[in-house]
Amino acid sequence: MVKRTKKIDLIDTLTKTKACLSLLPGEAERHKVALMIPEIIKELDVLRENISRFPDASEIRHVDGAIHTLISFFETLKDRPLLAEILLPKKAKSGKTKSVPVDINTLQIQLEGLPTEKILEELTKHKKDVLVALSAKLNITANKKLTKDALSDRIFKLGFANKRGYDLLIGKQAE
Repeated sequence: MVKRTKKIDLIDTLTKTKACLSLLPGEAERHKVALMIPEIIKELDVLRENISRFPDASEIRHVDGAIHTLISFFETLKDRPLLAEILLPKKAKSGKTKSVPVDINTLQIQLEGLPTEKILEELTKHKKDVLVALSAKLNITANKKLTKDALSDRIFKLGFANKRGYDLLIGKQAE
């Protein structure tokens, strides 16, 4: 039996081809794609260069051997603690830095010499134990449970600001 082939309709084919012509890129799109090609080539060159940096089989064997040597070295150190101490000394623990003792009398004199606005700022720079000692010197009852900021505020208000206000009321001039 002879197969019948379908007769190609030339007009139909040309019509379909004409409809597809509108799908082709325009001049602006062709120019844009043409400009992208060098960028793509550049990126592919970077990729090729990065791939060439991958280690080859001999380099991988060398690294594997070095790792094996280091592992056996550290295993040897477990059996020889003196050698381990000499080669890998233990890191010294950092201790707390010792604070410089603050003379409360000097601090009081220094704070009295400051303008009122600067006293609170200066008080907050000191540690809580210094503030507790200063409050005791100024006869200000301070609970040790107070926060550093609350203690600074209390010393400022009761020890300095109120005293300066009282001195102004009685007419005593700052010396």
